[in-house]
Amino acid sequence: MTKDKSALTSIKFWNATLSFAMVGAATSVLFQQTGGTCGDYPQHFQVLYIGLIAGLSIGFVYNLFLNKIPNSSLILSANITLIRYFLACILLAYGIVKVMATQFPHMMANMDARFIELNPMRVAWTFFGYSKGYQMFLGWGEMIPGLLLLFRRTTLLGALIAVIVMLNVFLINVFFDVCLKLNSGLYLALSLYLLLQNFERLWNFFFANRIVLPEIHSSTDRPSWLKLSNTIFNMLVVIVILGWAIKKTYETYQYSNRLASLPSVQGAWKVEKVDKWKDGNWKSADPTDSVCANRIFFEGSLGVIKNDFIRDRFILSVDESKKLLTCSFRTANNEFIPPVQWRFEKLDPDSLELFGKWRGDSLRMKCVLRKEKLTRF
Repeated sequence: MTKDKSALTSIKFWNATLSFAMVGAATSVLFQQTGGTCGDYPQHFQVLYIGLIAGLSIGFVYNLFLNKIPNSSLILSANITLIRYFLACILLAYGIVKVMATQFPHMMANMDARFIELNPMRVAWTFFGYSKGYQMFLGWGEMIPGLLLLFRRTTLLGALIAVIVMLNVFLINVFFDVCLKLNSGLYLALSLYLLLQNFERLWNFFFANRIVLPEIHSSTDRPSWLKLSNTIFNMLVVIVILGWAIKKTYETYQYSNRLASLPSVQGAWKVEKVDKWKDGNWKSADPTDSVCANRIFFEGSLGVIKNDFIRDRFILSVDESKKLLTCSFRTANNEFIPPVQWRFEKLDPDSLELFGKWRGDSLRMKCVLRKEKLTRF
């Protein structure tokens, strides 16, 4: 059988070339470096450009030597398979943490905050986290297309749902200044690319009002060993991805339990007095000092310390026997800074003293437990 080279202006040429570019872009995500849960760093853009350029270059070479590559028609199919598996993993990963209601924790600190104290991203996170049911709905909206993309017969439906879901995620990230615009835009592009593989059929069904026949995948010209190998490989990949998803679900469940665990310092605390260590003695901090906190929240393994000017978030671990709190603070970009230890003393259930460093100063804070309800869960 003679195979014709794809013309530079043909859809076939650019579809094949773009498939390599999409694989290169997806691969770049594996090489991103970050110190937290945020993105959009210059290094992320750099590896994306490298992945795109490498993919486009390989795509051009592929088209140039199309007639000389054995079973070259299978390469495009393989690229599309890699893209849908990659996108399925991403959607499952983000969906699981929402279904388990851990991505957007419903926090007393957020319920007690003035609107102006929250950055746009925190406003969105507070809204999504207010309702566990809605957060779980968002999660299933990502998990369902992720599962559909694992199987060739349901790829079109999965891609269609994924485009809708990822467009919403991308626009939220843009308009609420969430620091994951680059990756969410990439995942949207990958979803669109998968969807556009059926552009003609979709056009005929939705716009031209024509009969659309079932898609036929012809494999009669493939050697039997190749068909068997392909079937076994796909089965193994799907099993691995589903096994990984189950493991991640269990890990997220454990993390959810840690969030729900109640340390002895649990609660919303009003800071009544702040002393600052200076010249070998504790001295009352000036009320206008930026480290003069007025509220502290301990919620499971999450914490917030704030005043009228500053609001710092941290991850908390508690050593009850030694009366120590290990606080890993986060920057505005969700990057962790080296943890600090605070010592705590509870004189009674409603009183708490904290000793430790915050923003470089050694402080002693005397706190009383607030009684008003700050969460509806």
